[in-house]
Amino acid sequence: MKKLFAFCGMVLLTGLFFTSCTKEEDEPVLPTINFNTASGYVFENTTAAYGDTLTFGVTANGNGTDNLVKFQLLANGQQLVDSTINTQAFVFNFYITKSIADVEEWSFIATDIAGNSFTKTITITGAFGQLDSYVTILLGAQDNATTESFLSLSNNMATRYLQAQAFEHQADIDMYCFYENTPEHQNEMALGSPGANITGIFTGATSPDNYNVATKNLTWFVKTTLTPAQFDAVQNDAIVVDSYDENFDFKKAKLLAAGDVYSFRLQNGKYGLLKVIAVDGTETGTLTMAIKVQK
Repeated sequence: MKKLFAFCGMVLLTGLFFTSCTKEEDEPVLPTINFNTASGYVFENTTAAYGDTLTFGVTANGNGTDNLVKFQLLANGQQLVDSTINTQAFVFNFYITKSIADVEEWSFIATDIAGNSFTKTITITGAFGQLDSYVTILLGAQDNATTESFLSLSNNMATRYLQAQAFEHQADIDMYCFYENTPEHQNEMALGSPGANITGIFTGATSPDNYNVATKNLTWFVKTTLTPAQFDAVQNDAIVVDSYDENFDFKKAKLLAAGDVYSFRLQNGKYGLLKVIAVDGTETGTLTMAIKVQK
């Protein structure tokens, strides 16, 4: 999983001085915080999709008499910046990448030498994508004559096909189930896709080996550290996309076992998660799984 909050910042200290003002002991003059309102900057509550880059420009000003001595930045109560300063004006520019959190509260706190503090908060609400969820998908391995081996996730549906049927819908096939345990290939129960060019598993004229090159969809798989319970709790595509790591993606998901959770990316660019529920048998066996995929 990626870090919950990722940001990059740049600080500018300016020795600006303002006309002094009179402070009443019972009504201290507080520092101020203002946001850059230019195009491209975030300066008020907003929404963002997972992975969006959000840029902030923050200026803290002292009250004209008491220098600022501290600037803090908190994200959902977690302190990310705690700068010790001594100036009347402090400029902080930074950007963040929208995390998987549904709501992020970014708090900016300026404190002066007299102990007076001022806080401004901006709330970023996640505008995450919806998912199609399929609780139980049963696939058969290559020699299972009665249970479909091929799966299409096109048109917001999970459609299963036997080998001959799949050949007639080859442009829609996203993955297939197979079992292979040879000295050269110890994949056991596994998932692949026509574009992975896994040969010699299915046989005959309707084998994926004989699909039109232009219709061989390729699906990539990444084994995650998510638990089945975490998979069940996923409600939007933020964690789905976050779980996919292209540095560790493969053209097949092998040695499948109950409880495994994989992230995958389809030929059409959509991301999904699959949870292995059960594995039974070998070449004539079955694989039961659940899937959540971007709409």
